[in-house]
Amino acid sequence: MNDQTHHTSHVIRVDRSTYRHLQQAVASGQLQPNAEHLDVMTHGQIYRPNVQMLNAQMLIHDRELQLGSLTITGEFYRVPEQEYTSIITASLGAYRQYPDVYPLLTALLSPMTPADETTWLQDVRFTVAQGRQLASGTDMVDDIWTPTAWLRDRTRLIELGGDWFIVLYVAQPPRRAVPEGHDVIGVDIGLNPLATAAWGQQHAVTWRLAEPAVPAGESAEVRLLAETLTYAAARAALEDLMVQVLPQAGTLVLETIGYAQFRGDFTASARRRAVADWHQSWGPQRAYARGIRVVRVPAAFTSQTCSQCRVYTLGTRQGATFTCPQGHVLNTHINAARNLVRRYWGLQARARRRRVA
Repeated sequence: MNDQTHHTSHVIRVDRSTYRHLQQAVASGQLQPNAEHLDVMTHGQIYRPNVQMLNAQMLIHDRELQLGSLTITGEFYRVPEQEYTSIITASLGAYRQYPDVYPLLTALLSPMTPADETTWLQDVRFTVAQGRQLASGTDMVDDIWTPTAWLRDRTRLIELGGDWFIVLYVAQPPRRAVPEGHDVIGVDIGLNPLATAAWGQQHAVTWRLAEPAVPAGESAEVRLLAETLTYAAARAALEDLMVQVLPQAGTLVLETIGYAQFRGDFTASARRRAVADWHQSWGPQRAYARGIRVVRVPAAFTSQTCSQCRVYTLGTRQGATFTCPQGHVLNTHINAARNLVRRYWGLQARARRRRVA
């Protein structure tokens, strides 16, 4: 075991309404250009807040961070549950939350009838009407987590291509030198379900979640709270999948996905439902903390070929069912996850042949 703690890092896009204030902070010297290297983003100008700002950080609510005299707006709820618990716990006394959001969150952790959705939306409206209040805990998180240290001194801002990002760091327990498990586990990314993991003949799938439609005429506050709750429910489902998978894994095989290349609404939906954040950032960080190797492989044709056939065999996909010409009938997502594992072993075999040659 490594006896040193490590940290996780989380990049939050800053809302454009804050840009002018950030530029003023740069001009006044509160944000100072920094040449340090950050692994989370390889390009852009890094700024280090002055000591007074770093020491006076508080999360005001899910979309607002106080950094000294500077108020930064962004989607600060878009971090994993344990890290979010740590940041909120460190901010109690300043952090404000709408009352009774926990039952609104847990209600989304299973499918709803249309009547359930109507009732849920009415409850969201009622909660918003009461306004944010000083919080005593972390109601926007499904499970109980032990808080770790929010590393306020590590906070950085990055300007890249005219956009601004803030990077938050949270300390973690010592990293495992060796993983608990030995299996090679493939994880197929989707939206319904959010993710499917497969190893050998075993598999695990995220819960089916509800996502009630919010009418276009709703107030901005209702729409934003519904959006935050949707993300929190999806995050809880992905965290639960990791609880099942990580103790078994020696290697985690993920798809290589270029989210910017997708047409349609997949990218927006994946971001809204926490999948993109999990896949790009905190899923691999969860694995790394356990000493698990993370490998990304090309995703092409993993959902169109049969994972049971010994040779490359194209099949047909209809909804959640995959059928191949040899008679194999499989769940589409389990089939894709198993194909990720096969692709990993194929890449390993080719690498060994190159070394021998």
